[in-house]
Amino acid sequence: MGMIGRRARELAVPVVVCALTLGVYCLFSVGQWRMMASPSWDLAIFTEAVKSYSQGHWPIVPIKGPGFNLLGDHFHPILALLGPVYRVFPSGLTLLIVQNALFAWSAWPVTRAAARLAGSAGGFVIGLAYGLGWGLQGAVGAQFHEIAFAVPMLAHGGVAFVQGRYRACMAWLAPMVLVKEDLGLTIMVAGLVLAWRRRTEGRRALAESLAFAAFGAAAFAITTQVLLPALNPAGTWAYSLDGSATGAGSSVGGAASAKVWPSVIEILTFPSVKIATVLVCVLGAGVVGAASPWFALVVPTLAWRFMGSVDFYYGWSSWHYNAVLVPIASAALLDVLGRAAQWRDRRSADEERAMADEAGAAAWRAERLSSWWGTGVISVGVATPLLALAATAPLLPMWQLTSSGFGQDSPRTEAAHQAMAAVPAGSAVETDITLMARMVPDHEVYWVGSAKDMDPLPEYVVVDQRSYVWGGRDVTAVGWATDAHPGHSYELVFERNGFQVAHRTS
Repeated sequence: MGMIGRRARELAVPVVVCALTLGVYCLFSVGQWRMMASPSWDLAIFTEAVKSYSQGHWPIVPIKGPGFNLLGDHFHPILALLGPVYRVFPSGLTLLIVQNALFAWSAWPVTRAAARLAGSAGGFVIGLAYGLGWGLQGAVGAQFHEIAFAVPMLAHGGVAFVQGRYRACMAWLAPMVLVKEDLGLTIMVAGLVLAWRRRTEGRRALAESLAFAAFGAAAFAITTQVLLPALNPAGTWAYSLDGSATGAGSSVGGAASAKVWPSVIEILTFPSVKIATVLVCVLGAGVVGAASPWFALVVPTLAWRFMGSVDFYYGWSSWHYNAVLVPIASAALLDVLGRAAQWRDRRSADEERAMADEAGAAAWRAERLSSWWGTGVISVGVATPLLALAATAPLLPMWQLTSSGFGQDSPRTEAAHQAMAAVPAGSAVETDITLMARMVPDHEVYWVGSAKDMDPLPEYVVVDQRSYVWGGRDVTAVGWATDAHPGHSYELVFERNGFQVAHRTS
């Protein structure tokens, strides 16, 4: 019974943290869904891809264009794992719940390792600061993205690194090449860090680590230079290394001219929100975690973002690619805490004998200083992430849960359902963002404008006149459709509360 009791106490903290993480995020996601919140078209795109996987097909996404294979946009074949789940629960909400479950699962190894190093209370604090961390919150607020799969891989792999299980670390990280193309660079850095950590273990350990680094670099090169161009309709990699379609810097003298690259200082500090992003990441590592070589894994993700020319790449509070930084920072913190725990627990085997002579006394004082230093590092490392989370909480998505109106059905919900019901199941439809993800399960959905070269055109057009995508313009379904598709005629078949449905008659 004693062993069972100890086992139960050991598991209690991670179970509670994972349950809290899953519960809070699901509460938020369901609230978003009920309110018809649509931060972007990404949820609809991924829902369409997973729907196609569930039918045994390539991830064809009409939202991006007729016959568009999403594997030619970003390389994320791991999404095929969601096909069977979607087949049972065909809804965009399914993807949100799966993402929340992946994030909650990632909190398990982090919290459990933290509890072993810093005690139950310290483990709970670190686990909670991780589970509700800035990057994970931002990803939940931005809705589903492929990087959800990388988060538990990085969490388990990072903890394996901290615990000296280096082959397990590599096994956890290797599948990230199936999540997104740039993560091969993260694997490369991980391999180099492993080589540094294992440098005294002999040639075999060093060779394994360097081979892992080479694997990551090769995966990145093959994916971006061979696979993505082969799968992309234009025959190219749609994104440059900086994550944008145009690359960093500004072009001079036309499209054929060379790029003018900013200096390293400009890349790191302009605009100033980049500094804030780095600072929040360091705080997430408890500050002391930045001293771990594992913290170097944040460099590839921050590098391509900071070199990019898209402003929202730089922020820290509401973007999904911050999610991969959170498990890296937490594992780096645990790595330093592990060493600090050794300093804290260091004692002289026999203090009385050590004090018998001057040399022994000096050694004893050095060990006591090391112990105090270790205790201080642990205290700072445990407290800082939680304090940072508390300070930034009002700026993060979960703060919306404190609003009395959050999660309530939109006053337009009934009209939205009626608008969707006006489009027969199985029909092809062009629409804006508001109802896009909701219409995917029963329709062939196109973004307004992505079907302009189709023959025949989609039969229906659904417009939310209040959607932000129209920029405040007075748009009607019939007016937009006839302008977008000259030579075709449309009739209005539904209109209520800002939603309009037009049917193509010729």
